[in-house]
Amino acid sequence: MAIIIQIFIAYILIRIIAVISDVGGGVFGDKLLIPSSMDARLAFFKKINDLDFAYHLTKKTGSLISAIKRGDNAFFELHFLFHWQILGIIINFIIMLLFFSRLNIWLLLAMITSFSINALLSKKLIQKNVRNRKIFLRSDDRIMDIIADNLLNFETVKLFAKEKWELNRLRLIHKDWGVKFRKYSRTFRDIDATIGIFGNLGLFSILILGMIQVQMKILSVGDYIMVIGFMTAFYPRFFELLYQARHVVQATVDIEKYFGIFNEPIVVPDPKKPLRITSIKGDIEFKDVSFTYPSNKTPALKNFSLHIKPGQSIAFVGKSGVGKTTVGKLLLRFYDVQKGEVLLDGINIKKLKKDHLRSFIGVVPQEPILFNDTILYNIAYGKAGVKKQAIVAAAKMANLEEFIESLPKKYNTMVGERGVKLSGGQKQRLAIARMILSNPEIVIFDEATSQLDTESERQIQTAFWQAVKDKTTIIIAHRLSTVINADKIVVLHKGEIAEIGSHMELIQKPNSLYSHYWTLQTSSNML
Repeated sequence: MAIIIQIFIAYILIRIIAVISDVGGGVFGDKLLIPSSMDARLAFFKKINDLDFAYHLTKKTGSLISAIKRGDNAFFELHFLFHWQILGIIINFIIMLLFFSRLNIWLLLAMITSFSINALLSKKLIQKNVRNRKIFLRSDDRIMDIIADNLLNFETVKLFAKEKWELNRLRLIHKDWGVKFRKYSRTFRDIDATIGIFGNLGLFSILILGMIQVQMKILSVGDYIMVIGFMTAFYPRFFELLYQARHVVQATVDIEKYFGIFNEPIVVPDPKKPLRITSIKGDIEFKDVSFTYPSNKTPALKNFSLHIKPGQSIAFVGKSGVGKTTVGKLLLRFYDVQKGEVLLDGINIKKLKKDHLRSFIGVVPQEPILFNDTILYNIAYGKAGVKKQAIVAAAKMANLEEFIESLPKKYNTMVGERGVKLSGGQKQRLAIARMILSNPEIVIFDEATSQLDTESERQIQTAFWQAVKDKTTIIIAHRLSTVINADKIVVLHKGEIAEIGSHMELIQKPNSLYSHYWTLQTSSNML
């Protein structure tokens, strides 16, 4: 009786130790897994933000979100599979090998043969599974691209009453998705059937071999019972190992795509030994600059040379596609020039880190994209850690204060996704307030009034000229009423400077392009 009690106590202690070991392993695993998954996610996010402007023009938001989600899930799944399932199965397999090697060499060889055949078959089937998964994921990403595109552009969908058309478009893509998914799903059934048949055949072969050896008195009945016990305990785990192997490979595919973003090249790199300057005067010079966009054959700028003095306002006008916006993109180093150089206070901008360079430049874009947050947050985005007093002062300078005060929640009003709750003029003034708050030495005003009514344009121009006083200013405009007050107006034609001068100088110049544009716009405004 005493021995039975001792065995019972030992069993209970072993079970408790096993539970404590599992819990301890889980706690230790969490301490490794959670920080590493956070590091991976942050590294992915950093890489996305570090990638060039050109990359973000071509990226698919839906595909990226899918890659993040699947990769993040795969990160946790791989940890669970390796640390909690596969490792235990491998240990059991090693114990089985040791047991059989001591018991009978023929049983050992039979077991290794069975394992090898199943492993080779599984490898072939898993490779097919992976190929079909990659094809399926491409189709799945197309689905997510359409959904994300629809959500981001819901206003256009509503304006053109395209709800049914969008649904049909998604339904059509879903047909292809369904075909790809069925092919992918069929590979699982192939794996299940193959492992089930050949795995059980291997198990039965070993058991039959053991029976023959019992009859031949090579094994004792007790040994055979032990073989049956080991095999019936191990083989379910062995099948599980083969089943889990496919999940490991699938998770690896998702991880590869997740981390594949790190293989994307940075075309406009930061210098290895960047210069660090604390302030600038705002002297800008383009010296014999030529640039062609990667997707185009025609140069956007050709042999472009221009000196902009500190505090000077320069306006660029001309037809669409003549290189006006390109000037600003090159100054911001969204792209690097292919010939010539861009100088800031006599320093080639390639010698400065991109974020350091851009910290001196404020931009009011043609279509300000706002965060789905409050007015306060969107204005304050221009400068970290700023007090509300400074935000209110910037809003007043941008002629936005009266509108904000008329709102029930005032500065805590949500602007909606991409600022959809605000009018075009309100978004532009908010963008000006954000720029004012950042207090840059150089300001780029990129066609920011081209879509506005006359009253909104006048309000924004008043706010803008007040905000850029004594700053080096670049104005990119279609509406010539925006550029009248500029110190110099540069007329671009086919990527080259056609004319340069003040508004009055260019108006009075016979047969000038500028006077032609001015006549067209003023006469159309009078109609």
